[in-house]
Amino acid sequence: MIRRWLAAVAITLCLAAAAGPGRAAGDVSVDGNRFLRDGRPWVAEGVTLVALLTPEARREKKPTYAAARAAFGPGTFEAVRRFGADLVRYQVSQYALDPESKAYDPAYRDDVLAGIAATRAAGLNVIVSMQWQGAAGRRDPSGLPSATTARAWREIIPAFAGDRGVLLEVFNEPAIGHSRPADWKTWSVTTQPLIDLLRQSGSRNVLLLGGVQYSRSFDGAPTLDDPLGQLGYAVHPFLGPHNQTRADWRRKFGDFARTHPVMATAFNAQAGGGYCRPELPEQAAALLDYLRRQQIGLVAWALDMPNLTNPDDSYTTLDDLVCGKDGQGGAGQLIHEHFLAR
Repeated sequence: MIRRWLAAVAITLCLAAAAGPGRAAGDVSVDGNRFLRDGRPWVAEGVTLVALLTPEARREKKPTYAAARAAFGPGTFEAVRRFGADLVRYQVSQYALDPESKAYDPAYRDDVLAGIAATRAAGLNVIVSMQWQGAAGRRDPSGLPSATTARAWREIIPAFAGDRGVLLEVFNEPAIGHSRPADWKTWSVTTQPLIDLLRQSGSRNVLLLGGVQYSRSFDGAPTLDDPLGQLGYAVHPFLGPHNQTRADWRRKFGDFARTHPVMATAFNAQAGGGYCRPELPEQAAALLDYLRRQQIGLVAWALDMPNLTNPDDSYTTLDDLVCGKDGQGGAGQLIHEHFLAR
């Protein structure tokens, strides 16, 4: 039933697109250090959905992701809007999209494209993030863009290269641990070819580049080349070690955001997030305040996972945070209120 719904929406959107360029609402561009939507300044407020991430053949080993896929349907976008979001970020598997991979699945590709089309038809903007980590079906030992990444983008880019309401996060969390000159050199020589490939493939979309330290930092980032001048930057400011204060945020991405368009494309604070500690609620609130003051958009991770939404459809809170094996609490309500306060 869900696949039939997705297919019907995809066909409808394709017919609308055939009427001419620029028909879809929500065209996104960058100008200086700002994101624009339909020519007006825009601070994104979004959520990640993992429903389209894990290939069907691997869902048995990823029950939480399987549940997210099973729940994906007409009510999904109502939940997105109820949370206060205007954008959905989808992580997609580079392995299942690579025609030369043993994991390649044309049905998975069709699901991804139909899901993106359905989201755009619902009037929401979209980020497509190319994922290499475990939930994508396997984990690339290099953690860097590769020929697999390039082939995966070639497989799907023709479907939305002309829709500027779709942003492309070209590679999720490059596995570069420091921000030394040699690390930025590695980042440059692995990221620039993806920019070139996407532009040569006809993409006019804003391209989002994740920084070093698994997208935590742009401290010392060099300039990359884009013939369209439409590069944005994706930071993931999870509150781990050395990323807990305004001084940390300013150094890692705040100063960079004064001259470059930056969006926080993944963030949560939760009992099970690996960084749980008593001061987490105060630090999460301080980070959201910092992002708002700097006019940096935010994408919460992830609406279809237990860390933002409870089984009764209420949002998780940090009010009674409990760390440890049986921990409880998350930033769902905090981020929801952050979005509604705009």
